Amino acid sequence: MRIEDALRLVMGHFNAGRTEQGAALCGEILRAQPGNPVANALLARHLHRSGESGAALGLLDTALATAPDYSAALDLRAQILAEDPQTDIPVALNALRRALVLSPRAAGGWFALGNLYQARAERPADSVPAYGRSLVAQPKDQACRMNLIAALLKLRRVEAADAACDTALAAQPRHIRALAFKTITHAASGRTEEAERLIGWGALTRVMRLPVPDGFDDIPAFNRAFETAIRGHPNLMEQWDPTRRAIRGGAIVTDLLKSEDPAIRAFKTALDAAVATYTRDLAPHIAETPDHPHLSARPSGFAIDCWANILGAQGHQTGHIHNLGWLSGVYYVTLPPAVFEDDGDQAGWIEFNRPGYGIPDYDGVPLRATRPEEGMLVLFPSYVWHRTIPFDGGGERISVAFDLHAR
Repeated sequence: MRIEDALRLVMGHFNAGRTEQGAALCGEILRAQPGNPVANALLARHLHRSGESGAALGLLDTALATAPDYSAALDLRAQILAEDPQTDIPVALNALRRALVLSPRAAGGWFALGNLYQARAERPADSVPAYGRSLVAQPKDQACRMNLIAALLKLRRVEAADAACDTALAAQPRHIRALAFKTITHAASGRTEEAERLIGWGALTRVMRLPVPDGFDDIPAFNRAFETAIRGHPNLMEQWDPTRRAIRGGAIVTDLLKSEDPAIRAFKTALDAAVATYTRDLAPHIAETPDHPHLSARPSGFAIDCWANILGAQGHQTGHIHNLGWLSGVYYVTLPPAVFEDDGDQAGWIEFNRPGYGIPDYDGVPLRATRPEEGMLVLFPSYVWHRTIPFDGGGERISVAFDLHAR
């Protein structure tokens, strides 16, 4: 088989999701032609997507040694360097600029440049034109538009951010992150009622009590067994990637429901019952406002992702949303003595509507805080901003968070 035909077959494998076949054929090509720039770049892209960025960079260096101006290799190399926090920012910037000189219409390169300016260099003003160039090349790229909106909000360019939200929601009326940003732009523009309508305090965002799970006399007895199950769960992690989680300090249990522990199974059954009550109570609101983005997105069937957070003193969760959910929530298992009624500092409370991700506070945003109680369940649309306020003193705050999404 000619090398050209083999390369076309490699691209066909990768495009069809047959990554193992594509990678294997790339290996055969490189044994015959070790410096082949196309094969090196194709295999590098596969390795990068598989989390092997170091190996990918080695292949890209080989490709560029053979073809120094090969744009596909330059572009991917620049994007990998820009994503790597260990790479010096000037090095990553130079790599991106060189790639964009050769491929000025490469949406991915402009997107990476915008992200580098905003996230690592903390220069959101420089990220805006880069995102703009990316969107010219790919107008439907919602990920780029979301990062543009975040940069605009950091710059307090509310009108421009609001317009970008409208563009995103025109394409996807139920886009979670766009709706979260819209709560900010509504309130910051004086449209507090519209922000409150999205948040739906008391109806869409509401406090409930977990039904007493089967097999337990009362909630305190259940919570004691549930705490033991959480602390003994095989997925308990003291360390995690803080760039991918909102939690700061403490520990986390991922995939909590992947357990046959009786308390965990009982929690799932009780949670299903609480969610059924929540969705049933939405009926009059759906009749009144059927076009509401949360109400109109109610799925007919649910899958639940669930995890536990164990927070000690000064442990907290920064402001965030849940991009993959329709409905999100938190259940409180145990609370430290520092969490109490009439606390002016609201230590350990859950606060709603304060944005995160480096976005500043805005006047007019309706902040609300709720004091947790053991046995309390709080449910809210996944686009509603929420965070936990740090507390001092002894004890731990154990909570279980979850997302419901369409099944």
